[in-house]
Formats: sequence, C-alpha cells, structure tokens
Amino acid sequence: MYMISLENLYNFLIENAGMPNFMRYNEIINLVPLPQIEYRNKLRGAMVSIAIGDAFGSYLEVGQQREIEYINDFLKGEKRSVSLSITDDTELSILLAESLIINQGFQPEDLANRFIRYTITGMGNTMKEFIINYHDRRIEWYKSGVESAGNCAAIRCAPIALINYGDFPTLKLMAGMQAAVTHMDQMAIASSILHATAIAYLTNLPAFSIKGKKDLFALIDLCVKSIKGIETMVYRNRKSNEITNLYSRVMRDLKVALEQDVKPQELQESWGSGAYVLESLPLALYIFMRNPNDYEKILKECLLVKDAEATSSLTLTLAGAYLGYNHIPKGYINKIYNVEELLTLADRLFELSLKNKANNPYRRMRDTINEERNQDEIHQLLWTGIKYNKDEDYENAVKYFEELVQKSPEIKKNEKIKLHIIEAYEGLGSKCLQQEEYEEALKSFKKALFYDLNHPNILCDLAVTYLNLDDLEKAEKYARRAVEIAPEYQIGREVLEAIRSLKKNH
Repeated sequence: MYMISLENLYNFLIENAGMPNFMRYNEIINLVPLPQIEYRNKLRGAMVSIAIGDAFGSYLEVGQQREIEYINDFLKGEKRSVSLSITDDTELSILLAESLIINQGFQPEDLANRFIRYTITGMGNTMKEFIINYHDRRIEWYKSGVESAGNCAAIRCAPIALINYGDFPTLKLMAGMQAAVTHMDQMAIASSILHATAIAYLTNLPAFSIKGKKDLFALIDLCVKSIKGIETMVYRNRKSNEITNLYSRVMRDLKVALEQDVKPQELQESWGSGAYVLESLPLALYIFMRNPNDYEKILKECLLVKDAEATSSLTLTLAGAYLGYNHIPKGYINKIYNVEELLTLADRLFELSLKNKANNPYRRMRDTINEERNQDEIHQLLWTGIKYNKDEDYENAVKYFEELVQKSPEIKKNEKIKLHIIEAYEGLGSKCLQQEEYEEALKSFKKALFYDLNHPNILCDLAVTYLNLDDLEKAEKYARRAVEIAPEYQIGREVLEAIRSLKKNH
C-alpha cells in the first residue's frame, strides 16, 4: 500500500530533515487479519476510545476529583446530563484521520498544514513550537519538527494502525514519519511505531481472547520487535535518573511488573506518568494488560493515576481496538459530545483500509494456501531431483532441478541445495563426455560452474572437455584456475601438466 511513494518520502526526510533511519533494523512482523472479526466495529471502538480516555481524563484532571467513590458514581451515571469535551489528544487524531481519508493515503505536508490551520485545545509545548517554526518562522514543514520525546506523536497514531492492521511495513513507515513531522526524536518515533503495532495486533485479536500472561508476553514481544534498533541515543528515567529507553522499559520492566502484579500507582512512582513518552506509554500498556477483558476496570485504573488524560487516551485506544465498539459501556459513549463524528471517521478509515489488499483476510488466506501449495511443489521437485541423483539418472535430475529453480529462484542461494544441483549437472556432463558429446558436456559443466565459480572439479572437467576439442588454450586456462584454487587437488595438477606437455609438443 503506497509503498513506492512512501519509500521515496522516507528517503527525502532522511536526507533533508535529518530524520532517524528507523527502518534500518527492519524486523518482519506478520499482522494476520481474521475473517471472523468485524473490523468496522473494531475501528469504531478504537476511535471512540481515544475520545473517552481524553475527555474523562481531562474532566477529572481539572476537577481534581479522583477518589474511587466519585469515579464509580460518575461512570455509572448513564442518565447524568453531562457532555464531555475532547482536547488535543483526540483533535490531533481526528486531523490525522481526516488527512488520511481525504488524500486516500499518507501526505505529511497536508498533515502539517492541518496542524497549523485548526485551533487545537490545550496542546503541549512541542506542538506549540512546531507551529511557531512552520507558521510564524516560515521554516519548511519537514524541518519544523522538534527534538522531543513527548507522548503526543504516539497518542495520535491510531488512524495509521487502523488502515494498516494487516500490513506492518506500511504501518511502520507511516507511523514513524507521522511522528517525525512534529517530534523529530528517536524515542518519539519508536513510541508511535510501538503503539500503532499494538493497536493493529489487538485489532486482529477476537475480543476476550487474551487468557493469561503467555498472551500478554506475546504482545510485549511483538511490540519491542517493532522498534528494535531504533533508539541509539541515551535517555534517562526522570524519577531515578537511570539510563534506559522505551525498548528496555517495555521488554524488561513491563514484564517484571506483570509478574509481580504491581499496582499502577506504585509503578507510576518509579516510572512517572507525565508527557514524557518513556513514562506514559509503558504505564498505559501495563494498565491495559492488567485487565484486558474489562473496559470499566481499565478506565478506572487510568483515572486514578496522574496525568490521567494522556494515560487514558493511550490505554483505552488499545482496549477499544481489542474489545470493539459494541463492548464499550454505552454510558461512557453517551457522555462524548462528538461521538457521531468519530464513528463517521472510523467508517471512512475502514473503507480506506479495504483498499490495502494485505488487510483482506480472505485474500491473505488464499495467498497463504497458494504459498503452501507452492512450497509443497518445491519440496516435491527437490526430493525427486535428489532421488534421481542417487540413481545416477542425471538427465532427469537436471530436469527437476531446472523446474525447481524456475519456480523458486531464491533457492539458488541455499548452499546445500546448490550442491545437489551441481552434482546433477556434473553427472550429466561426465556422461556426455564419456559418450564423446563434447559440446553437450561443455553446456552441462558451465551450468554447474554457474552455481560455484571456484569449484575445482568442474573447472577440471571443463579443462578435459576442451582438451578433447583440441582447444589447448582454454583447457590450460580452466586447469590452471583449478590448481590455483585448490593446490592440493592432485587430478587438477596432473591435467595441467598434461596440457602443458602437449602444448610444448605442438
């Protein structure tokens, strides 16, 4: 999906904006869409949950009413006549979604223009500085990003995941570059990729299918694999001043916290929970993983931590993508004033996602079946060729190996398989040589030499064939190469001496 233009854009940003080369250590992650999942419902769940986390978190943050009794009363009140407003977390996600939908793909300049064109509620310092750079100082959009590891880039990345839930390479490119527009920092870029990967993975999981720590650790391993090698700079934990990074915090510390069942408030004291993405994203992952199958518990735990707005947005996006819109308590949804706008955007994102063939579970299943069939055919051709080699029926062996290479060109790089192919061509060439079919022998030996230019046996076979054709120059050339490559090769030395003796007598 958009891969050619995305790669060109990626190279442009590296060369002209100094963007970190985050695709250098590209890991292969297979995101697998499933036919039984209702993806429209999943996308709706994720988009609405960004707003629920944002609106509930900011409302309670401002009111400073985070006692558990108050939260319980507030969440239960379906009849409560309150309409909660969103802030920058949801507004920036909406702007990214709109840009993707209108352009039918990722256009970062359009995204940058939207950021400066619309009023954004309560935006952070990094976004303010980006807008000053781009709008007021007239710096190019791709040079206006700030070296900041804030969490804004990760929070707004959900729409990227929701159109690429079956296409990790495109997801990683888009998620990394959308972050770099405003946050030109390794950790900020890594956070956007990690969060988008987690959202996409959970979108492909059936609701309530996470059963225990094994499933949670599988999610953690996938997340850290998505950002491996990106962070090469030194980052510090603001609480303890220890040197760490997002990869280590999630790979090591998050697993330890899950094993020990640490309370989120205690974890917040050691990790922090501010706008620094090293604090907020791992904490959000942890809160989700404590109760992945209970939306209400997830929200309550988010609202009890400091900086509840950002933590809730990050955490509930994961919960919404996993559980889907239909499993979000309606009392929460009814408190969001712009829920219809979010549902419409989710539906348009779903339509856009269908244009990416990698998101189609039925196509993926068909391609997988075809790939498995091809592998079966390849294995059959390989083992048949090997059997004919053992029977010294080299003509048939060559026939099967040639069909094998035609169906799977990459197999020529397999060193063990190359030995079988060389054996077949050498055997056929030797048979032709014995029958004095010298031109045919040359063809077979040269095909064998294609797979190993420094094979002394084949070089010597060619020398003997040219010797039988009275072409002493070429015979000496191949025999000399055989001896140079393998000085201990007795037959090669004898053939070379015989050729030189004949040349003296001519």
